[in-house]
Amino acid sequence: MARQEICDVIIIGGGSAAFEAAVAARQAGAEKVIMLEKAPIEQFGGNARHSHTGFRCVYKDADDIRRIVRNIDEESLSQFHLPGYSSDDFVNDLNRVTENRIDQELARLIADESLEAVCWMGDLGIKFEPEKHIPINGRYFFEPGIIVHTEGGGLGQVMKWKELGEEWDVDFRCDAKVVGFIGDHRKVEGVTVASGDENYELKGGALIVCAGGFQANSEMRARYLGPNADLMKVRGSIYDTGEVLNMLLEIGAKATGHWQGAHATPIDANAKDGAIPLREDGHGNSANRYDYMFGITINSLGQRFYDEGESNHSYTYAKTGRAVLAQPAGVGFQIYDQKGISLFRLGAEYTDTYQEAGTLTELASKIGMQVEILNHTVENFNAACSKDVDFDPTRLDGKSTRNISPPKSNWAEPLTEPPFRAYPITCGITFSFGGVGINTDCQVINNSNVPIEGLYASGDIVGLFFHNYPSCTGQTRNAVFSYKAGQNAAKYAATV
Repeated sequence: MARQEICDVIIIGGGSAAFEAAVAARQAGAEKVIMLEKAPIEQFGGNARHSHTGFRCVYKDADDIRRIVRNIDEESLSQFHLPGYSSDDFVNDLNRVTENRIDQELARLIADESLEAVCWMGDLGIKFEPEKHIPINGRYFFEPGIIVHTEGGGLGQVMKWKELGEEWDVDFRCDAKVVGFIGDHRKVEGVTVASGDENYELKGGALIVCAGGFQANSEMRARYLGPNADLMKVRGSIYDTGEVLNMLLEIGAKATGHWQGAHATPIDANAKDGAIPLREDGHGNSANRYDYMFGITINSLGQRFYDEGESNHSYTYAKTGRAVLAQPAGVGFQIYDQKGISLFRLGAEYTDTYQEAGTLTELASKIGMQVEILNHTVENFNAACSKDVDFDPTRLDGKSTRNISPPKSNWAEPLTEPPFRAYPITCGITFSFGGVGINTDCQVINNSNVPIEGLYASGDIVGLFFHNYPSCTGQTRNAVFSYKAGQNAAKYAATV
């Protein structure tokens, strides 16, 4: 007979959502909290380990930013352009990019609780700093709602969470894989754990599932995400392979979210598959290619294929990778002149990946494209750029193309200033959108829309997004849902 253990709250996962839930449960009175992480200790941390972990949150003014970035000096803060970002703004953004399919109650919960959740993290000791941008006329302009990320990026955040878990006496177990649930669609009481050569049963008063999505499972990507999805390169954790999600569905948890959708971004075509490392300064994934708004993107046939200026990058980057994947061989090139390169969010530091040339003719030869095709595409684009609207990189400027397909809706500036650059790109997947349903108490619901007793969830395993994703919402969702799940799980566990 398998060995049995008992605790108050079981946490499945080892990323930011899991640690947040564990600490919240301890704060709410759960005496014994055990975290089960499938990955080895060297790779714990989920997707956060491989991200800069920005947070989208509501704020009114500089006073709210001071609550988050607690060591900021007044001179720096005075240079920030801070028009405010309301709860309604946040919900409107969620609705717009998900085409109004997001659960309205959960969207409102995330927005309304976003600032307090981030400040709760700060109270615990997680440190934040402003997003990195190149100043324009001495001022720093941020995309709506995205002002901060954690110091040291995602790796710095999860390492601090590990310290906090130790301070709060959370029992954190790596190489501990969940292989079954004890329970059914009515109630869950525990899990079966495979660790080393042993399988054992762990029973708890409540469980919080933070095990991630299925993006690192090529078979599930092919099954749910469509043609060539198994060829996507994994940007985050290679351990998010969907087994726990499948087990939840098998016991009757409700499937929600967009099962043919995913956070899929343009990345360096030469990036390795799986667990792409952070930049040395921690400010983002080293393979990200997010400055497409200030250039054009072409496929291997030399054709533009989407609107590079549809909106700010934070509202378009998570779907742009899918557009690249749909092109021949699933690859493309981002083409810039020096005007565009000077506006890169973090500087033009990708020195080992791009090709540069003094003329478009020379550039075409370097990337293996017919000279006439690249020249034709750029000439047509340049001729279509509006000449009666001023270029303004600080806002949606309306400087668009005319009589060309696809259009470029903003920042349509002719490519004329050499040297020119071409960055090879492909599609990278961060997390899948299909998952289990929860209510506003973060209880997992079954196929009859009834909460499964004792079972809660947070993070990427929750089916929430459709079609697209507003940048930096995932970390905020984690903090809001995990805090609430931890509190509610601890209260429930105290009653059983």
